[in-house]
Amino acid sequence: MSNLSILFNFFQMRYISKIIDLFQLNNVVNRLIMAEFKRIVYSIIMFFIFISLVNGQTIDKHKIIIYYFEDESSLQNYRYYSYIIPDNLAIELQNHVEYEVTVLPVTFKYISDDMPQEEKENTITILSTRAKEVNARFVIIGSYKVEKKRIFIQTQIYNTVTGELTDAAEVEETIGAIVYEIIEKITLKINSQLQKTLDVEKEKIALSPYKDFYSTFQNSYFGYSYSYVFFTGSWENLYNDPKMSSVYIGFPLSKMYASNSVFIKNIYIVPTWQFYSTNNHDLKNMNDSYLSIYTGSIALQYQYSLSPFMIVFASLGAGVSYSDMRFVLASEGGPFSPETKTDSTDPYFGANLGAIFYIHNIGISGGLGYNRIFYKGDDLASFVMSFGILYRL
Repeated sequence: MSNLSILFNFFQMRYISKIIDLFQLNNVVNRLIMAEFKRIVYSIIMFFIFISLVNGQTIDKHKIIIYYFEDESSLQNYRYYSYIIPDNLAIELQNHVEYEVTVLPVTFKYISDDMPQEEKENTITILSTRAKEVNARFVIIGSYKVEKKRIFIQTQIYNTVTGELTDAAEVEETIGAIVYEIIEKITLKINSQLQKTLDVEKEKIALSPYKDFYSTFQNSYFGYSYSYVFFTGSWENLYNDPKMSSVYIGFPLSKMYASNSVFIKNIYIVPTWQFYSTNNHDLKNMNDSYLSIYTGSIALQYQYSLSPFMIVFASLGAGVSYSDMRFVLASEGGPFSPETKTDSTDPYFGANLGAIFYIHNIGISGGLGYNRIFYKGDDLASFVMSFGILYRL
């Protein structure tokens, strides 16, 4: 054998050895640690699933948002009715065990038939989005007008599940009447309308075998993202930058941990499954090599609403990655070329920042991320740029 052939084979085996050293797969201690790590991760996932299913069987109160009423009076002397009416209405509705009522200091115009279609759609979208952020079942808006010592009050109920908007109550009284009496009349009419709506839906739900399933996953979302992965460090010169596919489910933490905290209500548990495959065909290496990575992880994601149509988020996640690598031993490759295979199961960490733009229940997402797989040799670190689509229940 010539000196050139010996030198060629030396560099060829050195290259393969360099990649295999990144995995260090034959270490028994590493396998035992990974087995324990996977057991812990699977236990955490099963715990969340158990808590979610148990919580889904409990009877939830019907959450109601009441906004301040819009003052349509020509004079500004009666602005206090804007909050007096919803505050007293909330007190009356709270007396019913099945209602949980929140009053918000924002006004919306009464949605009349002569309102421009675009304005009407935008108002309903805002009402729906904000209601779903706090898992509200109904939204009540209204307006009032004081003229010639008489007050005329209109109210509407928006059903966030069916998307129906109902004129709930109209009351006209002398301005000298006791406010409580006026509120009582409105309450009776609104409660009657709410009960009528709930009774109809109970009949429909009673026929459906998916009642508990839908209740459990309401306000959750699921989606798909397509990502550009950019390797860093020693891996940058070993493989081409791949494209990654991901599927995920976002589940509100508030479904498992009941709390009135706005912070808790904005946190989601996000199980994610990722896959990508790459090779070194475009790099100047002696042998063909193929790398495939499958990752399962679970993340905590915090969402912050900038508007009814846009949400920004940040997430941190951990999980397990399975890596599969093939080396073609012959320098020219081919279908019958000898090859060697190796695999590894290792801890994974990921962090992401991004935004979601909603059009009704459909969201378009985009963001940047950092992923790291903790091999016993050199860790595989990468930056990620993602785009995706999701659907929110």
